[in-house]
Amino acid sequence: MRIGFVGLGTMGGPMARRLAAQGHQVAGYDVDAARAARAREGGVTLATSPGGAAENADAVLSSLPDPAALRRAYLGADGVLSTVKAGATLLDLSTVDPDTWREVAAAARVKGVDCLDAPVSGGPAEAGSGKLVFLVGGDGAVVERCRTLLLTLGTEIHHVGPLGSGQIIKLVNNVMSIGNVAVAAEAMVLGVKAGLDPQAIYDVVRVSTGNSFAFETRVPRILKRDFSPGGTVDISFKDQELETAFAKQLGVPVLLANVTQQVYQMARAAGLNKEDGSAVVKVYEQLAGVKVGGKG
Repeated sequence: MRIGFVGLGTMGGPMARRLAAQGHQVAGYDVDAARAARAREGGVTLATSPGGAAENADAVLSSLPDPAALRRAYLGADGVLSTVKAGATLLDLSTVDPDTWREVAAAARVKGVDCLDAPVSGGPAEAGSGKLVFLVGGDGAVVERCRTLLLTLGTEIHHVGPLGSGQIIKLVNNVMSIGNVAVAAEAMVLGVKAGLDPQAIYDVVRVSTGNSFAFETRVPRILKRDFSPGGTVDISFKDQELETAFAKQLGVPVLLANVTQQVYQMARAAGLNKEDGSAVVKVYEQLAGVKVGGKG
C-alpha cells in the first residue's frame, strides 16, 4: 500500500519504520527534523508537510501528541485534507478526545474519505515489533478493509463501536493505567521507607493481588533508575487532562483520576516532564526522604 504517516515520534516512528520494512511505500512527516531523519534511515520517504505525506496515499495514519496537533495536521492549510484523494482511509492512532476526531471525520466525509479512530495499547517496543493492540471506532466495513494493515502493526483489533468509540475506551483504559503507575510508585516508597528491600517488594507484589500491568512493567525501570521515556510525564498529564475534561462533559465524577493527575503535575513542576511516567516515584521519594533502588 501507499501509506502516509504523520507523526514520527516515540510511537509513530517505530510504526512507520515497521510498515516500510514490511514492503509498504511510506511517506512520512514530522515537525522534528531528528525524528524525521531516523524514519528516513528506516526506509520512510520524507514529506515536507502533512499534506505531502497524504498525497496519493491509500491510507493515512497519524500518531500525534494532542488535539491541537491533530487539528493542525488534518485541517491546516497544508494538512492531510488539502491533498488526500477520495477513497482513501484516515486512521488516527493518537490519544485525543472523541469530538476532535469526529470533527476531522466530518470534514473528510465531504471529500469522500473514510475515517477510523484506532488508538493503541502498548509502548514503543510493541509499536516496532507489530505487537500493538488496536481499540477501534468506526464503520465495521471500513474496519474490515483496514484489518490487514492494522495486523501489520498489532496482534489484536477490538472494534468497540461507532466513530469516537476507540478514543473513549482508550481514555477509560488510561484512567486505570496512568493511575496505577502513581499507585505503584507510592506503594514502593512506602515499603522502602519502612525498611523493606525494594526488590523483595516487587517480587512479592507481582505474584500477589496488588499486581497490575503498570506495576509489573514500570517498577523494574524504577529499580534500575531507568527513566528514559516510553511515555513521558507530560504525555501522561495530557491524557489525564483529556480524561477529566471528558468526564466533566458527561457529568461523571472521577475523583481518583483528578488526584493522580496532580501527582503528575507535581512531577512536571519538579522538571521531570520529559522523563518516563514512572519518574513520578521521585516526587514520593523526595517527600519521604528515601530512594527506591534494586538490591545493593
